[in-house]
Amino acid sequence: MRFTRSLCFTSALLLAIVPARAPSADESGGTESPFAFGAGARALALGGAYVAVAEGPAATTWNPAGLAGTQVKQVSFFYTSPFTDGNQYTFVGYVHPFLDLGTMAFANARYGVDGIRKFDSGGRELGEFSNVQNEWLLSYALPPFGPARFGASIKVETQSIDNETATAVGADLGFLFRSSEHDRSVWSVSNLSFGISIRNALEPRLTLRAEEENLPTLIRSGLAYSLPLRGSLRDRLLLVLAFEQGKESGGRTRFGSEMDLPHGLSFRAGGGPDDWSTGMGLALLGGRLDYSFGSQELGTAHRLELSMSFGSSLDMLLADRALRDEEALALRTQEEIARNEKIQAETNIREGMVHFDRAEYALAEASFERALLWDPVNETANEFHVKSRVRKHLEEGIRQARTGNLLEAVSEYSLAAAADPSDDEAADKLASATVQLNRSTARSREVSNALTRGIEYLALSEFPAAQEQFRSALQIEPDNADVQRYLARTDSLIARRVDALVAEANWYRDRKDRATARQRYSEAIALRPGRDDLRREIRRLDAAPPEGEEAAGQSSEPAVRRAPRVLSVEEAREAERMYKAGVDEFRQRRNREAIRYFEFVYDLVPTYEKVDSYLKQAYLFTGMEHYTSGEISEAVDVWEKILGVDPEDDQALTYLRRARIAIQKAEELTGGAR
Repeated sequence: MRFTRSLCFTSALLLAIVPARAPSADESGGTESPFAFGAGARALALGGAYVAVAEGPAATTWNPAGLAGTQVKQVSFFYTSPFTDGNQYTFVGYVHPFLDLGTMAFANARYGVDGIRKFDSGGRELGEFSNVQNEWLLSYALPPFGPARFGASIKVETQSIDNETATAVGADLGFLFRSSEHDRSVWSVSNLSFGISIRNALEPRLTLRAEEENLPTLIRSGLAYSLPLRGSLRDRLLLVLAFEQGKESGGRTRFGSEMDLPHGLSFRAGGGPDDWSTGMGLALLGGRLDYSFGSQELGTAHRLELSMSFGSSLDMLLADRALRDEEALALRTQEEIARNEKIQAETNIREGMVHFDRAEYALAEASFERALLWDPVNETANEFHVKSRVRKHLEEGIRQARTGNLLEAVSEYSLAAAADPSDDEAADKLASATVQLNRSTARSREVSNALTRGIEYLALSEFPAAQEQFRSALQIEPDNADVQRYLARTDSLIARRVDALVAEANWYRDRKDRATARQRYSEAIALRPGRDDLRREIRRLDAAPPEGEEAAGQSSEPAVRRAPRVLSVEEAREAERMYKAGVDEFRQRRNREAIRYFEFVYDLVPTYEKVDSYLKQAYLFTGMEHYTSGEISEAVDVWEKILGVDPEDDQALTYLRRARIAIQKAEELTGGAR
């Protein structure tokens, strides 16, 4: 009796298992899992030819490589009642993409048959039992390697029949070759995709009542081509073809098509040797509803799937991260600029203190002047700049007095007193030298006063007033060598000042700052009234159109030169590659290497990303490197390139002004201007 009952029970189990196999039991030999049927209304509406277009949570069952490149978090719910009445097949999946780390997915597929009746050998009913199978999947896809994508799934298969339970572990593998962007062209490789997956690459082994059953390997491969309709990227006709080959079953060819229409509506159809399917999809707010209806071995079935997307897309997260990186880089850049300026100021202050301690007051003054260019409010630099200048003129005045050149001594003492009116020593020596000068010469008081006043004006850089005093003295005493010498010196200083003003005026004129240029020309004419060429420059400036009109008239040329243009695919890729390489070099502080990349992109398309900003910053730091190394002229050359990108860049204009002042001071020291 026990044997008979066991035999009857075993027969009931087999009856429960057989309908739970794949659609064609004859082909598979009754060995495939019901989960080889696949999941997802869209996938099944395409006839199961889904391996080359797999995406979303359903990709865990068709091709895990399809998870790669998922933009947003997704969840999917699928339901159907396949094979026979009274059974249920459900699927729930969740996909979570990560920045730079690929995509993870978790899914559960459940197939259950309830209310299976069992009898003993005498035909007496013993009750009912259930057959429940679960497939738990943990899938992962690497970030896309261009169009190539790789994925894998680890899964746990469980089966429970009338309180008997079996568990097994298996694995799936997948590969997908799919471009991230489609082309409007009818024939384009970008519209083609290829996929292959190996289901049960690691075969699960289920053991029920001491009977072991292997779930066999199933290989799927397929092609898909997305054909644009009316040249649109949204309205497309998708054609798919797939081939399945089971380890213990024959090969099967599957095909399908999908037409995407406006407003998120899609129609699908597909099939295989022994089945057909059709369906449609509708985009909802934040999700999609898909329906499929198709034939199968034991009849027809309805399939329904609801997919929802939520959270920020990877593109948005990448854009946010890029923005944060840009802000952090900009902050770091400004901090580095401030730090470099502080270093320059401190370096020059240290040099100035060394020269001051050695009584090298001219060199000390020059060092403190350079420090003030970088930090104008530095108290130490300001204090010792004045002290160095006072000591320089006092020392020179003492030397001139010892050699009997009282006029030169008075001049130096006047300069010292002008630098620091509160310096008692300078005031005393000026008064003493003036008294000695008046006593030791036979020139008239009037000549002496004019000469003294001229020297004082000269010390204050009031050149026209100094000229007037010296000339009035020469009218009284034309052969006075001292007055002649000071007048010649004044003329020389005026000539240098006029040259500097004209250079500045030309610089401002070239940058369309006509107001400042006109002011500089006028100052030069005040010193040299006979410069008719400068008056002509002013007339040309006055005759030029207003700045607004001029800008409007001149904007056409830069607009043509800098107008954004559509890049070819190769140019866009090369620009992206060179831009990223430049950013990497810049972040590693290899500014000169970064400039090569940024200049390439800027010449190709000046409006690409933030290439103009990066290029200006790379020029700025490279110029700073030259300046720190004492290569001031080279620094000027590099900083002037910034004005080619942005003629109004305040930082570049400030640095150029500082550098030109430093060059002028160096020339004055080496040329013995004083």
